[in-house]
Amino acid sequence: MGPGAAVTGVPVGPGKDVTDPASLAGELRSVVDRLGHHLRSPGLRHGITPTRLTALAVLSRRGPLRQGDLAATLGISPASMTRLSDVLVEHGWVERRRDDADQRVCQLALTREGAVRLEELRNEGTTELTGQIDGLGEQERAALGAALPVLRRLADHYLGETTQPSAPRAGPAPNERREG
Repeated sequence: MGPGAAVTGVPVGPGKDVTDPASLAGELRSVVDRLGHHLRSPGLRHGITPTRLTALAVLSRRGPLRQGDLAATLGISPASMTRLSDVLVEHGWVERRRDDADQRVCQLALTREGAVRLEELRNEGTTELTGQIDGLGEQERAALGAALPVLRRLADHYLGETTQPSAPRAGPAPNERREG
């Protein structure tokens, strides 16, 4: 089997060597970016930016978080996180709560309205994606299913769900996003 063919026989891309980590990473990043753009469409149609959607998803998965912890997970500055949390609270998707262990600390928690909105967007996106997957051949669906555990592990790593918390940074990261 030559370069550009996956183990299952499903082509990866013309001239791509799936055994080379750099080639695989470049191809994966390109494909995930393109697919991610489509998957964010429901949120964007409803005025929810990708960062807002990710914040809601993280709070849904992890429960209430300190604002700084959510900022670190999202890779945004404290000032951007303040603006983001203000918007999320204003829309009624998130509420600020005092930390039971330390009343000086404020946590962000997903509201019922936020959970419902997130579920609506997930359902809308899943319906659209189901239509596309339905059009795939059996072998392509099997290859996609086989890749899911690895993709999930990579995603969890980037969202800090399987790694130890990192030490606080001294300043903003060079690729830090701003949200407002």
